[in-house]
Amino acid sequence: MTQKRSYYSTRNNKKSIDVYQLYQQLQSLFLYYSSRDFFKEKLSISDKFTPDDANHKAMFEIKFKPFPISKWDRLDVTEENIFDTLEFLFHHTSKPGELGWFTTDSGLNYQDYCDYNRELGQEEFRGSVNFVICDYGEGFEMTETGEIFTLGKYGLEEILNAEILEYDLNNIDFKVKAAIRRWKNRNLSLDERKQAVIDLADIFEWLKKSEKLSIALNKKDESVLFEIANNFSLRHHNPNQKSNYDKNIWYSWMFHFYLATYHAVIRSIKKLDV
Repeated sequence: MTQKRSYYSTRNNKKSIDVYQLYQQLQSLFLYYSSRDFFKEKLSISDKFTPDDANHKAMFEIKFKPFPISKWDRLDVTEENIFDTLEFLFHHTSKPGELGWFTTDSGLNYQDYCDYNRELGQEEFRGSVNFVICDYGEGFEMTETGEIFTLGKYGLEEILNAEILEYDLNNIDFKVKAAIRRWKNRNLSLDERKQAVIDLADIFEWLKKSEKLSIALNKKDESVLFEIANNFSLRHHNPNQKSNYDKNIWYSWMFHFYLATYHAVIRSIKKLDV
């Protein structure tokens, strides 16, 4: 995939775009890729024609008719509709191959693509989408499977996207990845945010029981990890726990604290446990 270039204004005047600017970017993305026939194989869309069947298919899958994309009603311009449309287009994207000549049963000759490459098409389209949506709101990204999640801004994206070192696939690695995936869900409820924090806290519980946590942390530091989970009404319930706090703010702090601590602890264990 060609690396997208950041021009002067983007590099030096970084600002979040709003939902209407995002809609304009969606229109540009659609026009660019439809002109290159990226949606022709799956949706029969070209730069000059969008069949009714494309809208019917979209209605079945995302419960919204996005075409023509350039003529949405103002009330339709929402984050949900834009992201659903981007995900829908991703799953119906493929890159055309070489042109060739074909003949119909009646003997008519016509020119069309010999084949399409879904993987290359989706990779290129996703790269363009991510170049746009990373600047919307708090920042978003489209994964390799075409799902849009929150990215994490103001330095937190490095923690969310840091490499998960291989340590213990079932007890640690998969659980950390699942917690991060849950956290990135753009429609995450408060209870789901809480569960993502608990999932990370449970990893330290397992490390403690397996006597690995003491390799990286002393007893005092260990106790701090569990005091956070216990004192903020995450797992156990008792009258001394704190409950009158802004959960949106503090769940976010706890999640990123636990995730950053996980990265430090696992790296320390792998280095010292020889």
